[in-house]
Amino acid sequence: MIEIKPYPGDFIHGINLNNWYPCWNLALCGRLYSPDFAALCDPGLAESHRCVKDLSIEALKQSGTPMGVLSPRTSWYVSAAAIIRSGGHIGIGNIDTKWLQKEEMDKIVAMGDTELAFEETRRNIAPNAVSRLACIWVAENTYTGQAHIRSMLGTNTLILKVTIPSATCVSKVDTSWFDLYHHYSKQEYIEQYWQGVGLDPKSPKWEYLVDGIVEVNDPEGLEKIRKEGGHLTLS
Repeated sequence: MIEIKPYPGDFIHGINLNNWYPCWNLALCGRLYSPDFAALCDPGLAESHRCVKDLSIEALKQSGTPMGVLSPRTSWYVSAAAIIRSGGHIGIGNIDTKWLQKEEMDKIVAMGDTELAFEETRRNIAPNAVSRLACIWVAENTYTGQAHIRSMLGTNTLILKVTIPSATCVSKVDTSWFDLYHHYSKQEYIEQYWQGVGLDPKSPKWEYLVDGIVEVNDPEGLEKIRKEGGHLTLS
């Protein structure tokens, strides 16, 4: 039986105001759901939901992750890399699409390969940990946590104070190992990541991978989303 419980702590989550789906969901209910947790809560969604953990690494490499509005940013790299490997192209924008150059697509493939390497190792040494390809990502609500989010998502990211009221699992890991592996490709870096080891005990870059619900506890942030969020362009 799956145990669902709150995860204590004071966290932050970053979103792009141009991304209509999280803005729409947060404007409605102030919550975000990880893909697997959403399927767990919604029998209708569960009927069509495909869990990343049930797909082989080779299937993910060839076809990418099951894409949808709930897909996390990390899984986009895996799917985009699969398209590029098959001879396709990646572009930005539905109108006047800006097609990426080979150098940019090579970077996407490299990131997709890194994500698959981390997923494969997770399955081998930490199968109960939350997959990077099916999670909501949060950081600690500290100056270091804010800098962490901005370094990953950009300076224009809206940072929201959040809590985790319900989750099946939360994995606390140090992003520094991911960054090191992406540059030097040493297997030991992935293993240290999934073992929850801090690279630098004095200044670890903790990230929390959440399979559950992230709830915004930030009235000003929610008001900004409701007035400026990308979902408004759909109406």
